[in-house]
Amino acid sequence: MPVLMVENLKTFVPPLTDSNRLRIALSHEFVELYRGDKDLRIGKMLCGKFNCEIVHLGTDIASPADSRVFGTAAYPIDHVGALPPGYYLLLMKSRLVFHRRGNISLGGFFRWTPGIMAELARWKPDLIFENPYLTLTPRSYMTYIASRKLNIPLVYLDAGDIMPRLTFKHKIVLPVEKRVVKKISAIITYNNEGKKRFVSKYGFPEDKIYVIPKPIDTTRFNPDLDCRDFKRKYDLENKFVVAYFGRLCNNKGARHLLYAADILRQKGMAKDIVFLFVGGNIEADQAAEFKDHLNSLNLENVRLTGMVANCDMPTAYASADVAVFPDVTNLPGFSTVLAESMAAGLPIVIGIKGWEDAVPITDGINGLIIEHANPGQIADAIELLKNDYQLRRKLAANVLQFARQEMDYNRVIDKYFDIFRALTGKMIEIKKDELIGSTVA
Repeated sequence: MPVLMVENLKTFVPPLTDSNRLRIALSHEFVELYRGDKDLRIGKMLCGKFNCEIVHLGTDIASPADSRVFGTAAYPIDHVGALPPGYYLLLMKSRLVFHRRGNISLGGFFRWTPGIMAELARWKPDLIFENPYLTLTPRSYMTYIASRKLNIPLVYLDAGDIMPRLTFKHKIVLPVEKRVVKKISAIITYNNEGKKRFVSKYGFPEDKIYVIPKPIDTTRFNPDLDCRDFKRKYDLENKFVVAYFGRLCNNKGARHLLYAADILRQKGMAKDIVFLFVGGNIEADQAAEFKDHLNSLNLENVRLTGMVANCDMPTAYASADVAVFPDVTNLPGFSTVLAESMAAGLPIVIGIKGWEDAVPITDGINGLIIEHANPGQIADAIELLKNDYQLRRKLAANVLQFARQEMDYNRVIDKYFDIFRALTGKMIEIKKDELIGSTVA
């Protein structure tokens, strides 16, 4: 029974675990499904590849994003798919609490799940793997208290988001956060930006921080997919396709790519360039605002896909010649769509100058770094890449190589497991190459 619902949690007796089998509790604000199984994949692979047992602290409610995409307030369990043996997804009674209304891309909410500590005490995991936010939520405090009472390691997985300026509210809670964070056993962060934040904000020791880039499925996302149907659907054939991936939110700067398209049109470059926007918008007001920008510019070489099913995203990436991220300085720095674009081997233009430590992109080597929210620089970069095939080829080859060598799920999970095994003292002998095929996708 891998998915345990609220009504049977109290009666379910956790199975006994072999002394040489790691039982890991995964904690995340929400186990989201609208982007596929990303939030489940780590647990699936730890089960399938290393015979771990996973206790995933889920909720009986949907995240704001899942709720709007799937049209339900309840957790969209029908979209979970198959879970491997030893994976227990606990759907606990929870409540969604908003502390700031507005663009949900920037957070402003947390879940209240009072049963977390009781379930951790009942399951007695060997280790807790927690996903904190830039400011700790109630869930983070509960897993911290449980780790202290149970005397087990607590590891953070940090997204490496760019830290906004501390507000008065954040300054008040900072002393409490420091006391919590300094007791963490280890921190895994996607980038050097996250490492710098934990050192400077909390005084956390550098030698307990591991910088491991965001994992991605480099088999599923790759540049060699057959994308002819996708190109025909959006009239992209025989065009130079400049793509934007992600929600059309103000903080991601989609409108700045529209302004860049207008600049290139004025330079007479609109004929064989198509600007492809892959993604919809969960916030209705921002969707309307983006459409207003598009209508005011009267651009004929723009294609809008709306929300694209996760299963169709690989061919969307493969259809593009260039990926543009106009502004990644305002949450998150290292996004999933950036990771997927890298695995697809796309030349990348990224507006992140001044915050380069947030992404594994080096200017002129595996991407072009520009100032954020700067249409002029976006237009210049697109023109350069369109006219310089050799540069496009170099950037694509280098970013693809990095993704496959450093970001592939198999490589990343190996590193996670080695850290977990060292922290728990469980010296389990695993023949990794024999178990790769058992990973559950």
